[in-house]
Amino acid sequence: MRNVIPQSLMALVACLALASTATANPPRIFDYVATETRAVDRDHFTQGLLIWDDALWVSSGLYGESFVARYDWPSMTNRKITQLPDHYFAEGLAELNGRIYVLTWRSQDLLVLDPNSMEIIETHPLLGEGWGVTSDGVQLWISDGTHRLAVWEDGKVKRTIEVTYDGKRVSRLNELEWINGEIWANVWLTDQIVRIDPTSGIITGIIDLRGLLPRGERRRDTDVLNGIAVDPKTGAIWLGGKRWPSIFNIELVERTTR
Repeated sequence: MRNVIPQSLMALVACLALASTATANPPRIFDYVATETRAVDRDHFTQGLLIWDDALWVSSGLYGESFVARYDWPSMTNRKITQLPDHYFAEGLAELNGRIYVLTWRSQDLLVLDPNSMEIIETHPLLGEGWGVTSDGVQLWISDGTHRLAVWEDGKVKRTIEVTYDGKRVSRLNELEWINGEIWANVWLTDQIVRIDPTSGIITGIIDLRGLLPRGERRRDTDVLNGIAVDPKTGAIWLGGKRWPSIFNIELVERTTR
């Protein structure tokens, strides 16, 4: 999520990788096959990915460097960028009712962009930090770095859910994406995406994405896996990362042994 790594991670995050068989209803574990790539600019400190209206949208973070980029999709041509004010650290983004919503981190503002001009047309206060956001077509789901996801509609939080694994709370939920009735979430500082039941908050699946970016394509400033987008026309799932040179189309392969 940030470019500063905390001294310790939750023991639960490590537990996610193991997917304990002691759980009564253990989550399904998935590996992946990368089937296609698209080149992107390495200047993206990717916080959010979105495919909508024949465009790929990318929100890029860091203070004094945050911006939103739009590419024609799937050609990846005609990049257009809107720089955000220096006091904003951009986070995830989503579309709802024809508008682009962009989270900010500690500023606790939710920015609304006009998709044509890419200018900020509204600002709404958040109750906490902004990390990831997605839309189910009716409302927004927002993560704040805790174990909670907030349901946001009409300018306010309607309710929250707690995300759990084996009865334990899971935090550091970063970029979010609504996929086939589930919420997929990057777990910050891991190579894992968790699949969340939006009704119960229970993690029903874990995707192990180790090795998605080949070692030879990593540089000193290459950062973590982050960014999930589903192509609404094809259903293809695309993943990216901070200062990665490519985004990857993946297909899941369920793991049969643990």
